[in-house]
Amino acid sequence: MKIIRILIAVVLIGIALLRITSCNNYGKKLTFNGGELYYTSQVAETDAKKLGEYLVKEKFFDGTRKTVQLNKNGGTYEFRIVMIKDGEKAPNTVETFTSVSKELSENVFGDSKVVVHLCDDHLKTLRVIPEK
Repeated sequence: MKIIRILIAVVLIGIALLRITSCNNYGKKLTFNGGELYYTSQVAETDAKKLGEYLVKEKFFDGTRKTVQLNKNGGTYEFRIVMIKDGEKAPNTVETFTSVSKELSENVFGDSKVVVHLCDDHLKTLRVIPEK
């Protein structure tokens, strides 16, 4: 089973109730199959599109509203994902998102370092899962 499918279960349906709106400072917005992908000025649009297409291919962006953000700090990509309340405390969170980090590094970003930020509905970091 692909880790992205597990990720869907962790994120859960509650994401549909997000209050993220178009007037924010989350970066530019791309939409993929109902999913929202924001990317900051530190990220090339081609990298953002590659991520969005990958998330569609892996059925994370599956027609329901989900929100992620891509940022880059130096040579490290930050994959920021909105979680439902207390989702960052779920069992196996570290293992799941460590696998997500590795999968994105290998399949999207050419083995570049990827750190996952578990965020609230305003993309404020609740927990950081470093790459291993």
